Amino acid sequence: MSEWLPQVVVFGYLAVSLVIGLAAGRVGKGGVADYVAGERAFGPVVMYFVVGATIFSAYALLGTPQRVVAKGSDAFYIIAYGAVGFVPVFYFGAKVRRLGERFGFVTHAELVGARFASPAVTGLMGVATVLAFIPYLVIQLKGAGVVMAAVTGWSPMLGATVVYAVVVTYVVVGGVRGVAWTNVLQGAAMLVIVWWLGLWIPNALFGGIGPMFDRVAALRPEMLVLPGPGPTSPAQYSAEVLVSILGFSMWPQVFMKCFTARSARLVQLTAVLYPTFLFFLVPLLLLGYAAVLMGGPADDSVLLWIVSRPELGDTTLVVAFVTFAVLAASMSTGDALLHAGASIAVRDVVRGGFGRPLDEAAQTRWMRVGVLVLALVALAVLELAGTTSIVDLLLLAYAVPIQFLPLTLAALYWRRANRVGAVLGLSVGLGTCVLLFACKVAAPSLYTLLNPADLQIGVLGGAVHLVVLVVASLLTPPMDEAHLERFVS
Repeated sequence: MSEWLPQVVVFGYLAVSLVIGLAAGRVGKGGVADYVAGERAFGPVVMYFVVGATIFSAYALLGTPQRVVAKGSDAFYIIAYGAVGFVPVFYFGAKVRRLGERFGFVTHAELVGARFASPAVTGLMGVATVLAFIPYLVIQLKGAGVVMAAVTGWSPMLGATVVYAVVVTYVVVGGVRGVAWTNVLQGAAMLVIVWWLGLWIPNALFGGIGPMFDRVAALRPEMLVLPGPGPTSPAQYSAEVLVSILGFSMWPQVFMKCFTARSARLVQLTAVLYPTFLFFLVPLLLLGYAAVLMGGPADDSVLLWIVSRPELGDTTLVVAFVTFAVLAASMSTGDALLHAGASIAVRDVVRGGFGRPLDEAAQTRWMRVGVLVLALVALAVLELAGTTSIVDLLLLAYAVPIQFLPLTLAALYWRRANRVGAVLGLSVGLGTCVLLFACKVAAPSLYTLLNPADLQIGVLGGAVHLVVLVVASLLTPPMDEAHLERFVS
């Protein structure tokens, strides 16, 4: 029976998630406001878990210990950016919630595009977002595939397909409510399981956390010094932290949660409470250092490797619950990406950018179709990820939402910012990221010339965006005051 235990846990968890997601979809009045924003009625518990579980993905569970093994204390960059990444939401989140209720906004690009009276801005943000979601979704698919292969012996592609068939079903039927209530289950499961592992394994292998770090300090002291023993320079490390901080709250699937809260005040409370979710990362760092001492692999399989050590005895139950946790992490982010991506494709690209008139029923119907299409696209490109690290995929994906930061802050707080500055700034910022990425792949020598410090391309694109936005806005006429007054909150 023990050899079947992981499969029982995994498929039991998938069944429970499906039931919860489908049941949540039966609540509400239907329509776009319900499917995308849950009728702006989420309370504090749901908001806490939907934000935390959405952000902490398969990347967190698989990528954190992997980064410790590969780069030592460089992995602490996750704590560095996470601790302050939600600070901007405390300041702008309440205003976003009020504007969303006033004008019926349910997406990030809708708000920004309306402020600049520019369908081009709405459409461009929408297209860029959906494209950025693809590598982020691949991260979740890879995580699901890795653990399903370990538990069932299936290929990673088949495992990912089965898991995301469940996710697609409850997102299509339940919308954001299905996402939210499954995230409560998934977030709670992740917290409990990783802390159990993070405390038990160092004690079982080394006699405790203190003795484990004593051994690391004696045998591998370079793993405890920033920015770690890898090829990362202090400038690159700082740039990675910076781009993650700046892009953190600009991920549309996170930004959109401001529209789901019961009140503007609750958005601020969620921002205050969010850093407590970072305690979830501490045991993963501990497991990474345990793997360093045990000679673990510096790839995405290291978490399953360390919990399967024969020194721990029979770990069948442990592997079962690790699989549970990784699937919870993968699904809690993947469902949010699928839901947000489909919603953005319909509201921002088709309706906002191209101006196609769609009634509420048609919008909701196409959003459901979009969830399936986006999942199929992500599965189709899963094999293209190859040996690319999931950490590198995440940093690449972050280059896009960081372009939304200057635009969002200007839309909310700088009255002099206008349509011309917004369109040019966003276009040039995104173009800079595309150019740098293309050069890095196809013309490394030119890339080195353009970016000698090898800084994250999102930071460079964001800097160019900011300069163009400010200069173009100052050189062209301001927007009508009556229009701007509508966005004072």
